[in-house]
Amino acid sequence: MTAADARTARPRRVTQQASFETGLDHARSYAAQHGHLAVPRSESHDSYQLGSWLADKRKRATYGRLPRNRADALNAIDPWWNPPWGLPWQAAYHAVKAENRSRTLNAAAGFPGLPPDATRWLLTQCINYDDLHSGQRQLLTHLGITSKDAHAARPQQETRRRPRAGASRPRPTTVSSSIDGGLPYARSYAHTHDGLGTAHYDTEHNGFPLGWWLYEQRKRANAHVRRTGQPWPHEHALAALDPWWNPPWRISWQHTYTALRSPLTEDQHPSTSQRRWLTTQQTNWHILHPDQRTLLTAISLNPTNERLSATHPK
Repeated sequence: MTAADARTARPRRVTQQASFETGLDHARSYAAQHGHLAVPRSESHDSYQLGSWLADKRKRATYGRLPRNRADALNAIDPWWNPPWGLPWQAAYHAVKAENRSRTLNAAAGFPGLPPDATRWLLTQCINYDDLHSGQRQLLTHLGITSKDAHAARPQQETRRRPRAGASRPRPTTVSSSIDGGLPYARSYAHTHDGLGTAHYDTEHNGFPLGWWLYEQRKRANAHVRRTGQPWPHEHALAALDPWWNPPWRISWQHTYTALRSPLTEDQHPSTSQRRWLTTQQTNWHILHPDQRTLLTAISLNPTNERLSATHPK
């Protein structure tokens, strides 16, 4: 480089401030159209990569590298442009807000009038209301959901038929099947019934379709194990309530066993069908799962004892 070159040199890149101002203009334009800055990373606005630009600013803000004046400029557009609870929740909130269109929400009736996805999301927020960030509660208040509404929320009783041929059992359309959506109900049921073994497919608990929810969790747990060979990440949460919530044998066996356990331990007489089931277990003892044998032994049943004869009424 010579002195002449130095005198004629010009910067090739846009300054950082000019680049920020360009992104800020697009952010203002986007917020004017949508009312927020919960922009996914992949989204563009007027051919500008606004999502990736905002993602970079959130990352810088998180690590304290975004200048205060730039953070203030974004806060002036949307106070929750960088929410502490993560962008997916914020995006879902605005999607539900757009669906609601300022209508009065009826939490106790399960939010009728909203699409199933919006209803499931709102029910999940109500179930987990006490664990939400104060800012999240504030935003829910803007939708018309107070603490009282959240604790009064119940799923709708509407059902639909499964689309698969031969599967005729109804399932809820507006209830969250997420682990967080049903876990509080599972805890309450397990505390009341000493486990989850008596929760059949159509069992409801406090208005929540717990049996259907457990069926969904078993499907997910088994699919995860088949796909990865690793335990399901939420296995411990349900196993803590009932170690046999998802046994390696048919769940119907567990239902029958659990229904029998209390009468037998209290020296009550089982019904004829229950005695028949006990006889079958003794006959098939050699092909039972080792843990099934352990459970039967816990109620004093084994292939050689006189337990069955003792249970017949005199």
